[in-house]
Amino acid sequence: MRPLVFALLVTLITGAVHAGEDTAAERARLRAELKQVAPQLTALSHAFNLIHQIVGPSVASIHIRERRRFATPWSGRAVVKEVEVGEGSGFVVASDATASWVLTNAHVVVQTDREQDFVQGADGRPVVYEKVRVALNDGREVDASYAGIYLEADLALLKISLPNLPAVEWADSERVQVGDWVVALGYPLGVGYSATSGIVSATDRVTGDGVSARFDSHIQTDAAINPGNSGGPLVDMQGRVVGINASIASKTGANIGIGFAIPANLGKRVAEDLRLHGKVRRPVIGVLVDILTADQAKALGLVQTQGLRLTGVVPEGPAAKAGLQTGDVVLAVNSNKVISMQQFQARLSSLRLDETVALRIWRAGEERDLTVHPVGEDDLERQLATMARETAQLRGLHIREFGLWLGNDDQPGLRISAVDEGSIADQAGLKPGDRLLHERSIGPLRTQEDAAALTKLRDAVVQVYSDGRSVLKRLRR
Repeated sequence: MRPLVFALLVTLITGAVHAGEDTAAERARLRAELKQVAPQLTALSHAFNLIHQIVGPSVASIHIRERRRFATPWSGRAVVKEVEVGEGSGFVVASDATASWVLTNAHVVVQTDREQDFVQGADGRPVVYEKVRVALNDGREVDASYAGIYLEADLALLKISLPNLPAVEWADSERVQVGDWVVALGYPLGVGYSATSGIVSATDRVTGDGVSARFDSHIQTDAAINPGNSGGPLVDMQGRVVGINASIASKTGANIGIGFAIPANLGKRVAEDLRLHGKVRRPVIGVLVDILTADQAKALGLVQTQGLRLTGVVPEGPAAKAGLQTGDVVLAVNSNKVISMQQFQARLSSLRLDETVALRIWRAGEERDLTVHPVGEDDLERQLATMARETAQLRGLHIREFGLWLGNDDQPGLRISAVDEGSIADQAGLKPGDRLLHERSIGPLRTQEDAAALTKLRDAVVQVYSDGRSVLKRLRR
């Protein structure tokens, strides 16, 4: 071998040895660095282990079954079989020595149409599936009964006969922040109990989901949520429920990292009411709200556009008693900013009836804080009905044909309590306070029946007592 070739070969072999030594040294350095950071990752993995061990026993698989008629191919006769028509997830929210209660989405147990709207019967009640069976993580299965359904929040509560089950712990969903780690638990796609992890991608997200639009203020997460996860819990790193998995945004029906959960505060409130009362006693304050546009905010001297404008305040309602006025802008509820009408309604609906709500408003160029005592929705409706009856008694009967309101009292004739602007009565010069004493074809006018008789006339000649004198007026349609 020539000296030059031999020297080159020795150089190559020596370089390869050194390269191997360098690679081995680098791998050793990387492995040492990995050992330093691995405990942190191991701690995170262990946290996920603990979450599963704590919350997993409370998570349930929900199976929807119905009886269907099938024709047998060999005889043509119809046979009835019980088949599974849907599935979802749920979790135990309460348990005692006799029974347990499982919360899930209403759309898991209530029938929906092609537009994903809830199907309701002739009586206005939701059409539920015939049979619901709940399977627990430990393999036990039991039929469930309906404890209550609240379509507005897309939530339903089931009751099962298994006692003393571990119930979940709730978190305050108002404290959830973008970037928080969360774990979604449930039974997706029939593969069995599963846990997926991710972060909170957004809060107060409006999804436009038809089945829950009334309180459309969701937590968004990239933790994988798939069909079958509906109704399962979304859990924080302390093993507390921050939301109820409800829906996903996807063109294919499969998870693409955009999932939505109903906030825990609303879910907890609904679950408590359904368990204790069988219905939700929704707190209201008696206001009408609308979004605040940029032009309106500028006109009011507001730099921000986040807030809601009050377009109406119910007289004698909780908001009116607290001093709220039409035109006020609501900036925050219990120190939490409001950005949508759905969010505002969801936050109010998360309150108990014995709780007060602190509102920060904008009025006349400055911020103000007011405290409101909500009442039950049914209570406010009864109050409004009473006010309507009292108003009707004061105003009397509305004679739409001539455009006036007639009431009777202890004075002669029928008293005009109101006149519709631009109506026949208005054009004839009639005004509130005038009294109708007599009509040419009816005779004396004294009772509500006499007033009702006026509606049948196309041409009425009435004797009117006005400003201390009696005159005849002709009302012609």
